[in-house]
Amino acid sequence: MTQPTPTDALTGVCQVLLALGKAAPVRREIPGLAPMVRDLEAALSRGEPVRVEAAAVPLYSVLHQTGGTYATAERKRLRAGAGYACIAGGFAPLLKAGPFIGAETVSADLGAGNGLQGMLLQRLFPHQRTLQIELSGEMIRVGKMYQRVLGIADDRMVWAHGDMAEVPWDGADFIYLYRPAKPSDAGGGLYRSLARKLSAIDHPLVIFSIADCLGSHLDGSFSTFYSDGHLTCFRKG
Repeated sequence: MTQPTPTDALTGVCQVLLALGKAAPVRREIPGLAPMVRDLEAALSRGEPVRVEAAAVPLYSVLHQTGGTYATAERKRLRAGAGYACIAGGFAPLLKAGPFIGAETVSADLGAGNGLQGMLLQRLFPHQRTLQIELSGEMIRVGKMYQRVLGIADDRMVWAHGDMAEVPWDGADFIYLYRPAKPSDAGGGLYRSLARKLSAIDHPLVIFSIADCLGSHLDGSFSTFYSDGHLTCFRKG
């Protein structure tokens, strides 16, 4: 499969954002999208990648954060584990992921929020299945609406409502996570638990970790092959 260039990938991201931003169900959920949609369309028409990315960020951020509420029990669980609420991961992982995702890949987003990042990866680099693991039922509701708008089949996107340390994801070979918890106190236990699960996986694996706090807990079967201070990438096998 020919991988898109970073410019092509950015254009693909924008196409997904525009499809969501123009959809009636999404506009009912998120009033005020129209100016952001117009700005992004205007930037795309000029064809300047820097301006395109600048115009895409506001729409991406709003879409990514929608649904970011927790039921009482979910909020209690989040706080007990020193967890962070949903934070947008940015475009860098999307533009760099292509060489590591093939048609048979199973990807997993640990702490997926409303799943926008996983949907973008699925649309940019179509693959067997995306596992969206999220604690907030409200974010999953919004994510399933996005999925319907984008026409992503149910057999390519599986949602799991629960704690990432407890939901099975050992069948994945590409894992994405954005610093799900504070690295000290209770959050340290989460990273140690994730590292144990990752160490037990016996097939090749790539991890894209944003604002990384996982790497110090991984064993010697993992190596770092990229880091820029925002995105850190690990490989096993």
